[in-house]
Amino acid sequence: MTKISTVGVIGAGQMGAGIAQVFAAAGYSTMLWDTFPQSLEKGMKGIHAQLDRMVEKGKLSASGAAEAPCEH
Repeated sequence: MTKISTVGVIGAGQMGAGIAQVFAAAGYSTMLWDTFPQSLEKGMKGIHAQLDRMVEKGKLSASGAAEAPCEH
């Protein structure tokens, strides 16, 4: 059985960014794509803001948020 270690998400809107954030928080190397650079930038900012909120609520460690592998 093949182990999945990298996930790609196409579309950085609300749904795509949310999916990418869940995978990144779970430790998967996550790649996020969008045809519109401004959408990609907004999606990435949203992901990092959500990870910060998870740290504030104690649902994720600060080191876990810093290590969440999400790229564009």
